[in-house]
Order: sequence, then structure tokens, then C-alpha cells
Amino acid sequence: MLHLLAPALLALPVATLAASHAVTALDGAAVAHAAAVAHAAVASTPGAEERSSGGELLPEEAAYDVRHYDLALTVRPETKTIEGLLGMRAHLVAATPAIVMDLDELLAISAVKLDGEPVEFRRDANRIYVQAAELEVGQSFTVEVAYSGAPLVAANPPWSGGFTWATSADGSPWIATSCQGEGADLWWPCKDHPSDEPDGLDLHITVPDPLVVAANGRLVEVVPTDEEGWSTHHWRVTTPINNYGVALAIGPYETITTDYENPYGDTFPFTFWVLPEAKEQAEKVFAEFQEHMRILEELCGPYPFRGDKYGIAHVPFLGMEHQSIIAYGNRFGNDPWYRLPYDALHQHELAHEWWGNLVTARDWNDFWIHEGIGTYMQALHLERTSGVENMRAKMRFDRRTLANRGAVAPRGARTTKWMYFGDRSSTSPGGDIYNKGSWVCHTLRWLLTDDVFFTVLRRWAYPDPELEKTTDGSACRSATTDELLGIAEKVSERELDWFFQVYLRQPALPRLDHEVVDGMLRLNWRLEGDVPFPMPVEVLVGDELVRVETDDDGAGELEVGDSKFEIDPNGWLLKATERRKR
Repeated sequence: MLHLLAPALLALPVATLAASHAVTALDGAAVAHAAAVAHAAVASTPGAEERSSGGELLPEEAAYDVRHYDLALTVRPETKTIEGLLGMRAHLVAATPAIVMDLDELLAISAVKLDGEPVEFRRDANRIYVQAAELEVGQSFTVEVAYSGAPLVAANPPWSGGFTWATSADGSPWIATSCQGEGADLWWPCKDHPSDEPDGLDLHITVPDPLVVAANGRLVEVVPTDEEGWSTHHWRVTTPINNYGVALAIGPYETITTDYENPYGDTFPFTFWVLPEAKEQAEKVFAEFQEHMRILEELCGPYPFRGDKYGIAHVPFLGMEHQSIIAYGNRFGNDPWYRLPYDALHQHELAHEWWGNLVTARDWNDFWIHEGIGTYMQALHLERTSGVENMRAKMRFDRRTLANRGAVAPRGARTTKWMYFGDRSSTSPGGDIYNKGSWVCHTLRWLLTDDVFFTVLRRWAYPDPELEKTTDGSACRSATTDELLGIAEKVSERELDWFFQVYLRQPALPRLDHEVVDGMLRLNWRLEGDVPFPMPVEVLVGDELVRVETDDDGAGELEVGDSKFEIDPNGWLLKATERRKR
């Protein structure tokens, strides 16, 4: 998802960077104001607190594994309603008296079938309990749900999701979905949990002519329906897909397309669905968007969904990372939200194709895998295109937004609502899953050195190099923070529990104290708990950069004599304010 602070001009320190490469950081008051405005805007949105995704699985949810969804949906712009038939094919892994699915209570259910036969069901708010006592463990089964109604209207998309009903310049319907925070059950029945992705998905979306549907996967066909003036657009996804990544964009679209050839010899469709009135603007940024793809592929490995396509859908809100069809509404580089010399919105959402869609957090408590690593991709893009000093300026600005209120990766299941808003104890990480998650990557890079870190990054995306060659979805996986720790340890051949514990499992930042005694610079890391912290420190002595290793107690020293010195001059270390002993 977009950064929580984006609507309040969060993202960047760079004020006239494109022209002059001069960096101007927002002051602390502006940062605090931006955070307050953005959080208030999200928290006060109707439905934001009530609807959420993920959390502890009920036994009746954990009892089955989804294999495939097939959604037939008619979208009626004139009444802002939908009519759907959802088919779910699944495998029973544990005995259960019922199968539980999710569907927003605004939508009425007219019938439910189990293996083709009508079956009893009951609703409890947004949950559907389907009687399934006769199913046997190991058995495959299908559930069909017929439903209809007026879906939730997105009050502040994408932060508060639902259907967005807008119009193009000529008055044609312009419609898009967004549902990361609330869950896909806002508009179609599903098992609303990130841990269970289907192996594939079919979408049969019926709309009035001449509207075009842009959706996930590849377009199979467009066929007229029995209702004159309507057509069904059949899109097929042949890879695993997270529920919130399923999306529709509907409008009088025209396309800009090319056969994109990546650095690995693959060619796949690269297409922008755009309103006619914006086509000229879209054509101007199309080459830049391909450059975003090239750099991310060099950093993270091949684009994961090249067996289908890469699509960009022009939508009436800022953006979202829907798999193989990202939502884009960022004014084509005339960017009021970010202060970067490139279209940061597009680059961020594209980064989610790796961090969110290829690698999906198994539970929302590991949401930083999507947002933190995705945010660091912005810094890396800036480094490659505008230089290291501008990357460092961005990191310095992001550092000033950190709240350190709760662990970025808390233990135990969490909902999206909890991760963003917390509970009465206010222990959720909130926006820290973005910028603190990014800083964790940055400091890990310093610890491991560039050669090792960038190998770790690649293996986080594709644990086995052979997976980089696949296009059938076998590289897609659900991941946890502990898995990423294991990969980092394997690649680096060093123990990193302490690093992940300090930076991800608890909120407090370590403090670096220093003093000079008889020409000897003594460094001491101070942190909460009995955790080793052998974090090296870079020191500039005169014009020489020195890497000072520390022991498990966080202590290190360097002879500086009477020379001037600067600690961490290049801003690698995520730390609290230093204290100099006197």
C-alpha cells in the first residue's frame, strides 16, 4: 500500500532535486504535522476501524486450503451495484463441522452450494458458515456463493477501500477497487487471510459496452452476453495471488503497450490502460516506468509475473499494488505527494510485485516485508539514478518520521487494523512498517557489506536461484520474518538473531555512546535487554573512513589522537541520539 504519510507530502526530502540536486529536508514540525494529518485521515474514515483483514484463523478457516477461485461478476455503474457468483475449489486438511468464508455484510447472499448441491449456511456479520460435516479429510470440494448488492464505497481509497465510482472526461463510468486494509471480502467471498493464496484465479467481469476491464493475469477473451450492449471480460491468473491483490479497473480505456525485454532475455507484455484524456501524459512517462522495471529486476531478480503481463491501470485514486495490474493515479510525474526526481508512486507499487505479491507475509504481523523492503527500493532507485548523496538525504528524512512505538514485526497473528492503529496500549508499529522497515534494510546493508547484502536481497525474493527461471508461479510463497532471518544467516554465514531481535522484535532503538580517553575513541552500544549487539561503526578520522568492529557487549575502540573525527558520517546506523561522555 501507499505510505501512510504520502497524502501529507511525506515521502521526501528532495525539494528541487531534479533540477539542482540540492536536498532540503522538511523540519521536525512539518514531519510531525504530516504524520498527524495522515493518521487522522485514515483513522477517521468511516469503516476503517470496523473492517479489517487477517488475524487469528478460526478452526473452520484453518481446516481447508484454497486451490482456485472463479468469480463471475456483473458490475452495474448506473445503480452502483454488483451481482456475483463465486466458486471456490479447496482441499480439506482437518475435520470441521463448517467451512467459514468471508463476505462483507453489505452484500446479500441468495444461495450457497457445496459440491453442486444447495446447502445450509448462516451469517455472522461478515462471516459465512457453510455446513460441511460430511466432508472427509483429504477430500477436495467446491463452494459456490451467489450474492449481490451495493458494495462499500471507498471513502478514502486506497487507505479506506471499497469500490470507487467516478467518471471520465466524457462522462463514462470509471470504476476501480481497492481493499488491502479491509480485505477482499469487501466485494467477493473468500478466505480473507494472507496465509492462503489460491494457485490460480479466473475473473469473468461483465460490464456495459464499450467499457474495458483491466484485471489480473492475462485476458482470455471478451464475449458479448445475452443482454444486449454488455460484454464479459475473462481474465485468468495462472500463479498464486493474494486476495487483496485481486482488482478491477473499468473505464473507456485506451492502451499503450510494448513487448518489454528484460535483462534476462525474457519478453512480456508491458501495458498501460489509460483514459483517453490522459493518454498523451501517459506516453511521456511510459519509458520511465520501464526503467523502474529494469532497475528492480537488477536488484531483486526477474519480474515474477512475466508469464502473464505487467499492467498499469489508470484509476481515480492515488495507487495500489494489485498483482500484475497496479493501480496508478499519480498525475503522470507531476507529483504532489512525493519529493523525488522520478515517479515514486509507480516505482513503489511496482516494487510490491516482489515484496507483497511474489513474497507475501504469512500474517499481517510481518507486514514490514511488503512495506519496509518496498520502501527501501525507493532509496536504492534514487541511489542508482540520482546518486548516493540523495539516497542518504532520503534516509535521513525517513529517520525523522519514526515513532518506535511498537515492534515492527511483533510475534503472533495481527490484523491490518491492529498493525496500523494498535489497541489501547498503542503498541502497534503504525507507519514504522514503512520507514523503520526500510532503515532495517539499510543498516543490515552496512553490517553485511554491499556484496553480501544485495545477494541476501535477491535470495529473500528467490531463495533458490533456479526459481528465478520459473514463470509458472512456483516461486510465489508466504514468508515470515524468521524465514528472512534464516536466509540472511545462510547467505552471510553469520549469526544475526541479535540484529533482528533489536530492530524488528522490540521498538526501542540502541544508543551509541562515545568518549575519548588519552586519544582513544571508545564506543559503547546501549540497549534494552540482555542481547548481544556487535554492530560495527564507521568513523571518519581526518579524511580516512575506518570500520570499527565491536564485541558482543557493543564495545569498540579506535585510536584518534588529536584528530577530528565523525561517527557514522554516511548515515548507516539506525540508532537513538548519541551521548558523549565528559
